[in-house]
Amino acid sequence: MAAVQAPLTQNAVNTTLNYYLDPAKGGHESMQLGTAGYFRLKYNEQPVQIHDLRGRENQFNLADNAFQHRRHVSSEKDFSDDDAIKNTYYKEIEQLLKEVTGASRVHVFSHMVRRSDKESLRASASKLEDSSTITAPPPATYVHVDQSEQGAYTVLNDNPVPKAPATLQNCRFAIINVWRPIKPIYKDPLAVCDARSVPESDFVPVTAYFPPKGSMQYAELSGGNSYEVYYAKANPQHRWYFVNNMQPDEVLCIKCYDSKKDGTVGRRAPHSAFSDPRTVGDKTRESVEVRTLCFWEDEAR
Repeated sequence: MAAVQAPLTQNAVNTTLNYYLDPAKGGHESMQLGTAGYFRLKYNEQPVQIHDLRGRENQFNLADNAFQHRRHVSSEKDFSDDDAIKNTYYKEIEQLLKEVTGASRVHVFSHMVRRSDKESLRASASKLEDSSTITAPPPATYVHVDQSEQGAYTVLNDNPVPKAPATLQNCRFAIINVWRPIKPIYKDPLAVCDARSVPESDFVPVTAYFPPKGSMQYAELSGGNSYEVYYAKANPQHRWYFVNNMQPDEVLCIKCYDSKKDGTVGRRAPHSAFSDPRTVGDKTRESVEVRTLCFWEDEAR
């Protein structure tokens, strides 16, 4: 059955999101990516309202909200060749983020392509032991930030910038993901939370462990074996947004960390894929995201 999208006049979606669950109640303090056990992790499922950004995309930006929508046409269309992604798309994204953020240097350190249906992967995982390998990455359907405070420095240290000048050692830096649909998004759209609505006390560190380097896409997310991510505790004050029916010429820039701590910028935006109850059908979501280190050499860390 082909996916059917609800009319754009409906500017908010009532759905649920998976928040941090206390380990005493069945939650977890660590996760092993790329395994069957990953699909059996438990969360605190909470009702939320996610607002559509269509028509007001320009009201949100990386500096204030820690996320930003941009129109951006790429010369890469299929995203099936890793070498082409690295040789062409990385350069496009580095230039885009320089323009969007004013950063003096941008370094893409990894990417991930998602083409797999989470229901099919979950069904396969249900027949396997926790440690069994699941190589295809599904949409991440839990509220998270890709790096914690500690995890950001782990990523910085594990992914050295080629020919880095000495000025990068003590300047302001940020980790920003750029997420793009490969085909129009109907199923499992991506929601982002306004950084201004999330107090620091809502974040909980969880350790993400990675498969051996070179074994699968999950293994390429960091230069090391693990780092801390943030989950978020449920809070009715959180303000959630998405872009309805995103197209391949659109991207969401999502800040995961900013070393600037003076209160003038949004430092991180929790995000999660979600189920839109207005959409029916089995059209699998296809998306690509790149993870970048951004540096402002004229600002002290």
